[in-house]
Amino acid sequence: MRSKISTNQVDEYIDKLSPEKQLLAQAVRQIISHTAAHLEECVRWENPCYFFYGPVCYFASSRSGLHFGFFRGKELSDPHRRLVSRNGQLPHIKLRTLDDIDEEYFSDLVRQAVHLNQN
Repeated sequence: MRSKISTNQVDEYIDKLSPEKQLLAQAVRQIISHTAAHLEECVRWENPCYFFYGPVCYFASSRSGLHFGFFRGKELSDPHRRLVSRNGQLPHIKLRTLDDIDEEYFSDLVRQAVHLNQN
């Protein structure tokens, strides 16, 4: 019988980021896991993605920081108008520093995205 010991792919992804981006990724990952611990976490399309009845959200390294995006972002209520989408990209929030992270707001977006997939 084989032992199933493997490193989490998302840990490997984060380990390859610059120290500044690692902090952003860890903060986003923590918000997602605290908001919806039941989401499946994996690396798809070369980025950490979260699934529940389909894709919910992801984060990805960008030139200037990190993108925190939502597969159905156009359907989310975004009163702060932080979700952007250019050139066919999925709607995402650009994160450059830890000051760009709004835990309450991001948690609300994750909850909305999960709810969309449940219906």
